[in-house]
Amino acid sequence: MKAKGILSAVLAVVMVMMVVSPVLADKPVGFDPVTGAETAWSNTGCAKIQDGTIVDSAGNPLTVGFDEFGYNYQAHLFVGTYDTSDRVADGKYWGSTADYADDALQMKWSDEWLSNVDCDGDGKLDRGLANGTSTGLSRGWLTNHVNGDYIDASGVSQHYTYFVKIGWVGAGGPLWNEFDIFEEVYNDPAGGFHGVTVLTDPGLGQFVEH
Repeated sequence: MKAKGILSAVLAVVMVMMVVSPVLADKPVGFDPVTGAETAWSNTGCAKIQDGTIVDSAGNPLTVGFDEFGYNYQAHLFVGTYDTSDRVADGKYWGSTADYADDALQMKWSDEWLSNVDCDGDGKLDRGLANGTSTGLSRGWLTNHVNGDYIDASGVSQHYTYFVKIGWVGAGGPLWNEFDIFEEVYNDPAGGFHGVTVLTDPGLGQFVEH
């Protein structure tokens, strides 16, 4: 059974996303107050990844498409493993050789969680972005999809899948005082887990602020 270890790892990944693609078209950022027409990122003063001025936590310029670790910031997507989610491909997850380090991980997130533009001019992707203004703190939503294997107490290889949907709820939230888990699905037949373990509000539209 991997429930405790996987949940801890997922939450750690969430924290990475809070502190650290075929290219998709720019999404509307707002509406013109006179004409009512949608205003795209390309028509604002926000820097885009394509400009080459936005860097990662190590100071390296971000590029569109997938990087060597599996991040596609333009598309709000990560496809890799726990190992590469910490942006160090060393067979470990934040220095840990835990069994799940090589398990497949996919993450998706909203503009409010981590955008693909820099509107405040600090050279980093904005967090908490709504109508072109960044709060500097992640909001919106994040999902994790995990697919992996582990060796049980009898030495037998077992397979599991895990999904979690996390959203920003504001001050007082049960997760880190601002977030909550809105959906969790864990399938691990050997460990006795079969399906939905948490299910509250469906959909992700409630987290969109622009």
